[in-house]
Amino acid sequence: MSLVLKGCRRTEKCRFWDSVRKPGLMAALLSTVLCAAFLLCETAAAADDQDTLTLKGPDNTSFVFKKVRVDGGTGPLDGQIFKIGGDSEGSDGYKNPPTAVVIGGGFKDSQSRYYYMGAYEITAGQYKAVTGENVKSPGDDYPVTGISWFQAMNFIDKLNQYLYEHERSSLPTAGVYPGFVRLPTETEWEFAARGGNAVEKTVFDNPYPYDDENEELAAYEWFSGPSSSHGKIQKVGKLEPNPLGLYDILGNVTEMTTSVYYIEYYQGRSGGFVARGGHYLTEEDELSAFKRTEEPFYLGSAEKGMKPNIKPTMGFRLVLGSPIQTDNKAIAEIKKAWAKHRQGAGAKMPAALSVADTETQESVPAGEALKRLESISQALKKAGLYDSLKNEIAGTRGALQDMVKIRRKADEDSAKVWVKIACERGMYLYQNLKMLQFFKEENAELYKTSENIQKRAEQHEYNIKSGIENYDEIMGELIKLPKDLVLEGFAAHKKKIESKLNLEMHSQDKEAEDRRKDLKTQIAKIDITKKHYLDYEKAKRSNSSGWKKDYLK
Repeated sequence: MSLVLKGCRRTEKCRFWDSVRKPGLMAALLSTVLCAAFLLCETAAAADDQDTLTLKGPDNTSFVFKKVRVDGGTGPLDGQIFKIGGDSEGSDGYKNPPTAVVIGGGFKDSQSRYYYMGAYEITAGQYKAVTGENVKSPGDDYPVTGISWFQAMNFIDKLNQYLYEHERSSLPTAGVYPGFVRLPTETEWEFAARGGNAVEKTVFDNPYPYDDENEELAAYEWFSGPSSSHGKIQKVGKLEPNPLGLYDILGNVTEMTTSVYYIEYYQGRSGGFVARGGHYLTEEDELSAFKRTEEPFYLGSAEKGMKPNIKPTMGFRLVLGSPIQTDNKAIAEIKKAWAKHRQGAGAKMPAALSVADTETQESVPAGEALKRLESISQALKKAGLYDSLKNEIAGTRGALQDMVKIRRKADEDSAKVWVKIACERGMYLYQNLKMLQFFKEENAELYKTSENIQKRAEQHEYNIKSGIENYDEIMGELIKLPKDLVLEGFAAHKKKIESKLNLEMHSQDKEAEDRRKDLKTQIAKIDITKKHYLDYEKAKRSNSSGWKKDYLK
C-alpha cells in the first residue's frame, strides 16, 4: 500500500513531464499507468488536489500552482506577520537581517486569504512554447536559464495574454478581476520556501522546512557535490517537495523575484533585483530559505559595454496574483476597514509601529522621550522661551523619570519570573528527553517488543513536542525584556539554586543525596537555558533541534 501511495503522490510530477513534452507512445503509456495508480488512492489525494491549480499553456504545456494560505483574516487589509531573514551576526549579517514583515494574499475563501506559488521552476520547454525562442538547455524538462530578468518579463506578458484568451475561466479571481502570473515578491518567496502555515513555527524558523532530522537535505533540494547535483543542473520535480508541495525551491537554480534589492528589505538604498535560494553549485551548508542575493539588471563594464544580466545558474518560478483596488466595491471595502484596521490588528504591524506615538510604539522607551525632552529644552532656551515653560517641562521630566523607574522595576520583576519559568521548562524538556532516550536507545530491544514501553515513549515524545513549543514562546517573551535584566535574572536564579545546594550539603537524611544530585543538574541546565536565550536574542528564531541536543549533552 505504501508503494501505491508513493506512486500516487508523484502523479502530479508525471502529469507535469507530459505537459512539457510533445505527446508520444511512451508518454501515453506512462500516463495510463499513473492514472490507474492515481485512482487507487483518489481519496487520499483529494485534499491535496483542492490546493492545486493547473493552467493549460500553449503547445500542450501546463503550469501547476500550489495554494499558499495566509493567516490573519479574510478582510481586505488583513495579513500575517512573520520574520523574514536569518542570522544577522558577523560581517555578512547585512545580507539577510531578521526583519518583521506582513504578507497577504490576493485571493480569499471562507478560510483565509491566499496566493498561488508555482510548484515547479519554469522549464526550457515551457519557455520555448510561450515565447517561440530556443534557449541552451540539456532538455525541455530542465529549468530555463541563461535569460535575463527582462526576458522573464516578456515570457510572463506572453503567457498572461495566452491565459486571458484561452484559460480565462480557469483563473482565480479577486472580485470580478481575473488573476495574472508574475514573479513572486521576496516576501512571498520566503514565506513559501519556509513552508508557510503547513509547518509549525519551530519548523518555520529553521533554515529549511524539513522536520525529519534523519532525512537528508539531498532528498529535497539540489546543491553542489557528489551527494546531490554533481555540479550539474537537474530536471525539475525529481526530488521530494517541501510541505507546501513546491519542488526544488531552495536549490537547482537561483530564482528571480519582482522585488528590488534593499539591504534591509524595504528601507534604504534600492539596487538591482533580488534573486532567492541557491543553485546546483551552492554548497549544502549555504542552502536556506533566507538566502538572497542582489542581481544587477545589467552586467559589463564601461570599456566592453553593458548587457542584460544572464546566468547559467539563474531561472525563475511564477506566482498568481491580483490587483488590490480591483473595482469600486473593493475600494469601498478598503475605506470601510481602514480605520478599524489601523487602530486594531494593523496597529501592531510594522508600518503602523513605524509612525506610532511613544505610548503605542513599544520600541521607543521612556528614556528616549527624556532625551527628546532635553533637546526641546535646549531649543526653547535658544529661542528665549524656556523660562515661561520651565515648570511644565520640569513636571513632564519628573513624570517621565517616574515612568522609567516604574517600567524598569516592572521589567526587572518580569525578567525574574520568565527566567524561572524558562529554567523549569528546560528541566522538563531534559527529563523527558532522557526518558525517551532511555526507552528507545538504552533499552531498544525491550522498546521493540513491549507495547507498554512504546506507549510511555509516545507520551514522552508528546511532552517534548508540546514542551518545545512552550519553550519557544517563553524565549519570545524573554527577548522582549531588557537584556541586562534578563541576564541578571539568570544570575539571581542560579545563585538561589546554589544556596539551596549549600544547605543540602549539611543534610544527612537518606533522600539528601538525591536532592543534591537534582540541584546540581538544575544548576548545569540553567547555563544551557541561558545559552538558548542568548542565541534566540541574536537570531530572533527558535532552534528546536539544537535545543534538544544541548539538553542531552
